[in-house]
Amino acid sequence: MKLYSNDPTPHTLPNMPTFSKPNIFKLPFSERRLLLFVVDLCLVSLSVTGAFLWWQHQAGLPFNLSHMLDRWYWFPIMLVSWSILAGLNDLYDIPTSCRRTLTAVRVIVTGGMGFIMYWGVYFVSSQALPRLFVIFFLILAMPSIILWRWAYSFVFLAPQFLHKVLILGANDRGITLAKALKREPLTNYQVVGFLDNNPQAMEESLDHMLIPGKELDVLIIARQLGVQEIIIALEKNLERPLFTQLIECQIQGIDVSWMPDVYERVCRSVPIQHVDPAWVMIAMQGMPLINSFQLAAKRLMDLIIVLLTAPIFLLLIPAIGLAIILDSPGPIFYSQTRCGQGGKTFKILKFRTMVQNAEKDGKAQWAQKKDPRITRVGQFLRKSRLDELPQIINVLMNDMSLVGPRPERPEFIERLEKEVRFYRTRLTVKPGITGWAQIHYDYGNTVEDALIKLQYDFYYVRYLSVVLDIYILFRTIWVLIMLKGT
Repeated sequence: MKLYSNDPTPHTLPNMPTFSKPNIFKLPFSERRLLLFVVDLCLVSLSVTGAFLWWQHQAGLPFNLSHMLDRWYWFPIMLVSWSILAGLNDLYDIPTSCRRTLTAVRVIVTGGMGFIMYWGVYFVSSQALPRLFVIFFLILAMPSIILWRWAYSFVFLAPQFLHKVLILGANDRGITLAKALKREPLTNYQVVGFLDNNPQAMEESLDHMLIPGKELDVLIIARQLGVQEIIIALEKNLERPLFTQLIECQIQGIDVSWMPDVYERVCRSVPIQHVDPAWVMIAMQGMPLINSFQLAAKRLMDLIIVLLTAPIFLLLIPAIGLAIILDSPGPIFYSQTRCGQGGKTFKILKFRTMVQNAEKDGKAQWAQKKDPRITRVGQFLRKSRLDELPQIINVLMNDMSLVGPRPERPEFIERLEKEVRFYRTRLTVKPGITGWAQIHYDYGNTVEDALIKLQYDFYYVRYLSVVLDIYILFRTIWVLIMLKGT
């Protein structure tokens, strides 16, 4: 990416007046996530210790340290189990970490899932501790973690911890970011204003937050306002004088970030309409999709899960097939041409959810909400996403993966590539039965919906990993339970 224009004119920084330093309580997302993780582990360890002591007391046994040390392995087991379940339940998701009610629910769900998992261990392992121990552990761990998380939220929502940011660029890109930060007030970001030599937006659109001054005054203004981060939202190359000023800001301890990176951090999606080709190319450098080990591990996980769930699929076929036949005449299965990795076409397999000859005129049509072509059984299959089950055959044939962007029809892709910027980036990976967009966004049937889904798909492509796939599969279960399918 070109950081500044080729301006040979030397630029000398003026003598800067001394201002008070920005807020010292500056914890980026990574450090806040580490803080949550470490304190959680400490509380889990204390709860395990307390559960041992409580259990001994309940059994009428005197305190015996060797009794606990002989079962030392339960400490790492409980720590690892809690960490994995907490991660799957978004307890380390910083944008939502200050939502107190939601956090309490997530802690309770995590504890409930751990108790259910323990039941399986209890009936299988002869070394399992009594159920009373796990109950004591949960009685101690869940309230303590909930109280700690509430204390965390009170602290990080305090004025001393507000993360003040200055947006460099009073334009659509800057306003989009400001609105995104406003939608997520509990992230503790505070936009102090916009700085731009030539603002492209009306004052009303900026909520009267346009700061008087020139871009070259960015360091002085940032110090005066106590800004901790400057976000570049300019739609032009940085000229050398401004580039030098931003470097000086970093030297002075003020972070400098690009708008797409901050938006991605907060919204977990990429603002496709506000990035340029250079940013996209840099974002795709060294991406996991070109890592052979990562792709091999992803393929192995696909095969293992498909083979384990195949018996369930075989049991469901007769019941679903009979319901489809009784509901409307026609075949049980339905195949359709879709585009896979690199645009290669393949035949996708689904349970039929529409009446026969749904596209009589031969033209491809997006399914609509309350589409009259969808049968009664088809409505349930779509909401529960059971109509996608036959696609495990596509996974076995290596046309699809369990997780990835949903495959689109060639007719739609031809249109969307013309109307949506960088749409083809989603074809760099295999399509999936479920995906990052599917767990964050409802079904879409317009170009605007395709753009929003692409924002999530590009995020997935950029951060593709087995760990992310496992998280998406876990969240998909909740989508199925809540019948949030199409």
